[in-house]
Amino acid sequence: MFKKLIATAAVVSLVGAGTATAAPTAQGVKADGLRLTGLAQRYEELHGRTALGLYADGLRLTAMAQRYQELHGYTPAALRADGLRWQAMARAYASRPAVTATGSSFDWADAGIGAAGGFVLFAGAAGAIVFARRSRRTKLAL
Repeated sequence: MFKKLIATAAVVSLVGAGTATAAPTAQGVKADGLRLTGLAQRYEELHGRTALGLYADGLRLTAMAQRYQELHGYTPAALRADGLRWQAMARAYASRPAVTATGSSFDWADAGIGAAGGFVLFAGAAGAIVFARRSRRTKLAL
């Protein structure tokens, strides 16, 4: 039963792949372009993207940005103060001496943790395989 299912799936996939790999024709490409153009025009009609609508969106977004500035204090003076603060922090970090690492770059403790984790995964997988094989062998006879 299972072999018939696999054979049927293989035949269907071969037949389907043969027809799916055909190259597009010029007429097909033109038809796709016309269809997509029609969809874009319909989408534009449904969502009202006119010049007046875009202008209204711009006014609305500008008002929202101004209100956000008022609520959160992003005035030109506040932005200038933030810029000066960030520049001072950058100068402070740049003036620090570079820290160099001493000793070996290989960490044996990290390698041991990785090896132990790998061993635990291997042991768990081996145990699962053994358990699965034993559970298949023992069948109850009724």
